[in-house]
Amino acid sequence: MLLAMVSDVRVVLIKLADRLHNMRTLEHLRPNRQEAIARETLEIYAPLAHRLGMGKVRGELEDLAFRYTTRSATSSLGAVESRRTEGEQFLRSVEDTLTEQLRENNIQAASSGASSASTPSFKSSSAPSQLRQVYDLLAVRVITQDVAACYAVFGLIHTQWHPVPDASKTSSPCPAPTATSRCTPR
Repeated sequence: MLLAMVSDVRVVLIKLADRLHNMRTLEHLRPNRQEAIARETLEIYAPLAHRLGMGKVRGELEDLAFRYTTRSATSSLGAVESRRTEGEQFLRSVEDTLTEQLRENNIQAASSGASSASTPSFKSSSAPSQLRQVYDLLAVRVITQDVAACYAVFGLIHTQWHPVPDASKTSSPCPAPTATSRCTPR
């Protein structure tokens, strides 16, 4: 509805950039004002950025706002952030290795890695002790031309890296030989 009321989307982009800057410098305000601005950011600006397809801006707005709305959980969020930073380095090495393996085996496929914002992952875990079990901070997506290439890539990945039990989500249409793969019937 807000987007429909604005005649020029550039106004919305400027407001999002301004809010992002304000959130980055929020520590200079009084605690009650910090929390009010952070809640407004979570309720209005982060969803607006998501609606506009600005996932990185949305993630940063949520992460910054989360610090001020749930102060008791901020130390646990720091642990998730450090895991994500280490994981992003690992993800780059996985992408490089996978690209090399695909090239060596003459498999036509496109792969990409992604890192998600830590706030939704933290909010979805019911207790800080479960943070070790948050598996969706990093992901690798491989897109192939046909089913045979899909299974070839699947085999390459499973020979190079061992799956974590009950943590792997695949979009493979047929049953795989391991119990860790989830199947989606056609």
